[in-house]
Parts: sequence; structure tokens; C-alpha cells
Amino acid sequence: MSSSGLVVGLVLALAASACGSSSPPTAPTPSNNPAPPTPPPAGAAGVNGTAVDAVTDRPLSGVTVRVDGLGETVTSASGSFHFDAADPQQIRSVVVSSSQTVERATRLRVPGPDATLSLMPSTLDLAAFDQMFRGNLAALHRWTSAPRVVVQNRVLQFTNLSDIDYTALSSVMSDDEGTALIGDLTWALPQLTGNAFATFADEQRETAAEGTRVRVSRSGLIVVARYEGLTAATGFWGYTRWAWNGAGEMTAGIVMLDRAFETSGSQFRRSLRAHEFGHALGYNHVTVRSSVMNQAARLEPNSFDRDAAKFAFQRPPLNRSPDIDPDPFTGNLRALASQVFWSGAQ
Repeated sequence: MSSSGLVVGLVLALAASACGSSSPPTAPTPSNNPAPPTPPPAGAAGVNGTAVDAVTDRPLSGVTVRVDGLGETVTSASGSFHFDAADPQQIRSVVVSSSQTVERATRLRVPGPDATLSLMPSTLDLAAFDQMFRGNLAALHRWTSAPRVVVQNRVLQFTNLSDIDYTALSSVMSDDEGTALIGDLTWALPQLTGNAFATFADEQRETAAEGTRVRVSRSGLIVVARYEGLTAATGFWGYTRWAWNGAGEMTAGIVMLDRAFETSGSQFRRSLRAHEFGHALGYNHVTVRSSVMNQAARLEPNSFDRDAAKFAFQRPPLNRSPDIDPDPFTGNLRALASQVFWSGAQ
């Protein structure tokens, strides 16, 4: 079961770490706002863009787009906008807003490639989104490519939450048990990544020799194993540690599942696995609404989790509340930065 979580960020070099919404209606173009843009003439310098709903990808009309130094305009019925700029390319600050959406602050390269700017609906539970996806340092952390997962068949002896090596015991997960475990993680993956990842980049099963020390901290991998004595020592059914780099990109995960709970036939086994896997994806506990990331780990992914994950995967790592993209990210030419940090929770 769950008790209060431990969340500590440590530099990886220390080798120690702890551990929906509805689619908004199309907003009409206010009569007192600038007229929607007309398509630019061929060869016109500047930037074109489209504002879209983050849930449905539907173009949004009547959205105000303000570009630093170039003024503001309102999106057309097709959601499009255009700014002229004959100067050499510059990175300009942009604010995109409407009464139906969360205000977004980003940047555009002008002149530059076309931009598609997705906007979160104002019906989003922003407090829950911030808890789940921006809990660490108030910034978004996520995988930027499909993770690789390794399931250790050998049960490991639990010692403490911060070790990176554990001793392999005689007990071994059966083939059917291992297949079911990977199946549950694969089931959770698209739901918790907004369908950004349908499958893992790689799935591996390994069986350590009895008595050997198994390294569970591995760069680029999520390592999942059963542990003898985890619940007895901590009170937790599961515990996860996760790592990210200075650009907010997830780099590793360690998922610890209590052996006794795993083999108890509990109705909450799949929800617990999904919850711990959510931590391995970089997510934190949610306390303000029902979510798979509630500390009790008794709920499977719901509509909030699925929609919120879709929003998160339309944003660069280090995006901040309410919807502020990091420097030097630009909406029409992406640039992400690397020091590595660890955190953990049950």
C-alpha cells in the first residue's frame, strides 16, 4: 500500500537516488479585434501558422496571436495566421490566447518554417496536470522517444530504496508471469503517452544467475523486477526511481514490485503496475482528482490521464505552467539541450 512519497533529486554521478476534458467550441472572431489574415502572396517573407485544439487537432478560429515586435492578429476560420517580416531570421516571443484555451507562451523563428501551435482547452484540470507532469521543479519531464524495457525474471532481495545493485534469489518469474507483466506495461504505454508511443522501442527478458548482483540503474532503459521484502520493509506495494537530464528528457527508470503482492492475486495488480510505470515515464503523484497516479495506486488510466498525456506529448520537456515553453525551444524549429538527475516515489 501507499504512504507518503519520497521525492529527492540527485545528480546521477552520485550513484544514489530516491525514490476528460471536452473539446472547446470554436470561438467567433470578435468584431473589435483585427480581421483574420488573408493568405500571404507567393514568396512573402515572414511566418505562417495554424492554431489547433490539443485534443481534437481541430483548427481554432478567433485566437489572438501576438508576436514580439510584429504586433498581433486573429486566426481565420481555418485557424491560420501570417506575419510579415523581411528582416534576417530572429527568434521572437509569441503569446497565443483565447477565452476557450489556456494561454500559451512560446517562440517562433521569423522568417521561418510554418508552425502548428496546439492549445490546451480551458476545461483542463491544470492543477492535476501540474502535479502529474510538472511535479519535479515545476517543469515537464518526459521521454522524447519510445523507451526500452527490461524485465528481470529473477526475484531480487530488497535492501533499501536507493541501492542500484540487488542480489538475485532462487525464485524465478515464470514465462507466463513475465509475458503478463510486459503485456500490462504495453497496455499502459499508449494510454500514458497520449498514443505517442504504441510499443516499446525494445523489450527484453533476462534471468540473472542466483547469488549474483544485478545492476538495475541502466541508462536508456526501464528495468522492472520483483523484490523480496519490499512491502515488509517500506509498506509499499511498489516503488520507482526515475532519471532525467538537464533538458528535461527522461533517461532511465527502475520499477520495483513487491513479490508477495505480485503473487497475491490482488485486483489492483494491473493498476499498481500502471502507476509505477507512470513514475518510470517521469510522472508524479496526483492528489486533487482521480488518476492512475493517485498515491493509493488503485485506479487504472482514466480519461483525464489519457487527455493530459496527449497534451504533455505535444509540449517540449521543461514546459512550465500554465503553458510556457522553455528557451531555446521554438514552435517551428525545435531545439532541445544534459546533466542527469534522479527522483523516486512509491
